[in-house]
Amino acid sequence: MFYLFGTAIIIGGAMAYLRLRGQNHPALSLAILHGMFAITGFIWMIVIVTTGTNRTNHVTGPLVVFCVVVLLGIITFTGYHLRKKPLPVPLMLIHGILALIAFCWLLF
Repeated sequence: MFYLFGTAIIIGGAMAYLRLRGQNHPALSLAILHGMFAITGFIWMIVIVTTGTNRTNHVTGPLVVFCVVVLLGIITFTGYHLRKKPLPVPLMLIHGILALIAFCWLLF
């Protein structure tokens, strides 16, 4: 799960870098790859929480934050990326910062 989220964060960081450098539409393949890693990690996290024991209680908090991150990612992908509209920088930054917060929370 950590590797999935870590890979999604690296790809997302690359896309954010491209967007901040002026490229309005990072490659669709990068966006799909980013989403695949993130959603796979998210589903794996849901499985851990729903089938876990008391040792998995620490995962519930980050899961809630990742729910918000997933919703923002879906809005960004379907509302902007697929329509070839410029990705809004504030939405992109909120999505990325919340993902980093949830990931760090999950690590600790």
